[in-house]
Amino acid sequence: MEIDLELRWRVIIDGQPVVIDELLFSLLDGVESGGHLKFAAKAAGVSYRHAWGLVRTWEERFGAQLLDSRRGRGAALTLFAAGLLASREETGHGLQATLAKHALRVSASIDAAIKKDHRTVRIATSHNEKILQLRKDLERLQRQVAMEIVGSEGALRHYRRGDADVAGFHLPMGELGRTVAARLIEFLDDKYDEIFMLEKRFLGLMSRQDNPCRNLEAIISNGHRFVNRQAGSATRLTFDGLLGALGLAPGDVHGYADEEYTHTAVAALVVSRDADVAFGEKRTADHFGLAFEPMVEERFYLVIKREFDSVVRQFVADYCALRSRSDATQMKADEFTPTVAVMKRVHNAGFWKKV
Repeated sequence: MEIDLELRWRVIIDGQPVVIDELLFSLLDGVESGGHLKFAAKAAGVSYRHAWGLVRTWEERFGAQLLDSRRGRGAALTLFAAGLLASREETGHGLQATLAKHALRVSASIDAAIKKDHRTVRIATSHNEKILQLRKDLERLQRQVAMEIVGSEGALRHYRRGDADVAGFHLPMGELGRTVAARLIEFLDDKYDEIFMLEKRFLGLMSRQDNPCRNLEAIISNGHRFVNRQAGSATRLTFDGLLGALGLAPGDVHGYADEEYTHTAVAALVVSRDADVAFGEKRTADHFGLAFEPMVEERFYLVIKREFDSVVRQFVADYCALRSRSDATQMKADEFTPTVAVMKRVHNAGFWKKV
């Protein structure tokens, strides 16, 4: 069950509380964007007459003018109306995460009380040790878990077509966000999805200490044997993006077509000397005692369906919050449970434009 909590504004008039109609805020927002009450009314799906009547009613209640009508030039918000709209937006942004958090807890409590039959949790994810631990923790919660390790793009495709309830994926920061992150973010929809950040990490070149590889050019010039991640993985997309930025061709990389499905697998091949260098995650390189040359910072996310079992949704939210706690001092609150627009901002992948 999904419970939704929202912020409502009300004023006290003659000792009685009166809730401010949400339509009023929509109309003011429409006037600010379109410069005319007619446009605002049409966007809100009401008649101009109804919109004008509502505005006049609230001007009387506030004792202040809301619109500055200009003959032949539409309308503009008065300073009072602009301040009212700005205050609502600022308050909404500040409380949105808190309301969502409490709504999820209420939903989880209700679902737990109902004791409904629990569905198997289907997870499609890019390889990550913390996801493997999440699986174990969910099983201790007496949930059955079906997990498939695929690339980030594959995980999101599984999730979008309904073959998974949870997807794990990672997105690069910086310039690569314009291509790699933008491509993957398009699979997400705020209406249906809840997104949680699990961790920040670094990708780079992994090589043996006795034969270190410090840059992409050296892979080609020194004839290193490379082992790649599979097509469709975000790691592969990121590596391709780095090659392209330097004007290097995949065909020039010896072993580019040799693929493995996890960071652990490519690191193991480097350790066993079946390959000289791989592109992977720092924690894995450290685990195998490999030299590591950092190149890209990225963030790993989990997305879960809003309609899914709220007990599991709450568990995933708490799990991610606990594991990403060390990053709290360096990030804004909305980056832990980002909307699609926030992800586009964080990953340099563009913005939603206000219509």
